[in-house]
Amino acid sequence: MLTKLFVGLTFYPDNSFAKNVESFRSRFDSKYQSTPYLHLPLVPPFEVDASKVKTLETELIEELESFYFENTSYHTMKFTGLDVHEYKKNKILYINPIIDEELTLCQESLFSICKSYVDRNKRMKDKKTFLTIGRHQEVFDLHSAIALAQREFHEFATLPFESICLFSKNNGSWYREADLITFDRPQSGLLQNSQAGL
Repeated sequence: MLTKLFVGLTFYPDNSFAKNVESFRSRFDSKYQSTPYLHLPLVPPFEVDASKVKTLETELIEELESFYFENTSYHTMKFTGLDVHEYKKNKILYINPIIDEELTLCQESLFSICKSYVDRNKRMKDKKTFLTIGRHQEVFDLHSAIALAQREFHEFATLPFESICLFSKNNGSWYREADLITFDRPQSGLLQNSQAGL
């Protein structure tokens, strides 16, 4: 039996920028209910044999522990600008992340590990790393959402990392299968500083 998985970077939700993103998603992202966690996909959805999930999980944890060796203190990601990605009939409205070199290397490594568990006959999707805030099929709806997003996100801020997480799909919804690595919660002083830039 196959299990559908993806690897995502989750963010601490208790800051004003995260709350703005979640508020917008709840109104404009049709998959808001089925993907409830504020996250940035690092490895797109893929399928593996259910019997191999625990082995994959262990391998990903080991890789992340060596990658972020004793460096799980406060990490943040900056965001800049809105953009649209067309996928099949969907127009996906998203916020552009600024991904640093460290996370890019980490992402490549996680992708290659996950790929090694996928059946050779199946192709994994290309990595599309962005923070989805809306999904639309009609161009008019998309333009209305963009106009609103430009007002609501007139300035972009940072989001603090919470964890890199393995998600699994069950009955049409994504669940946290395992937190592969967890990052320190930001001190309230740091949170205030990151909000001051809003």
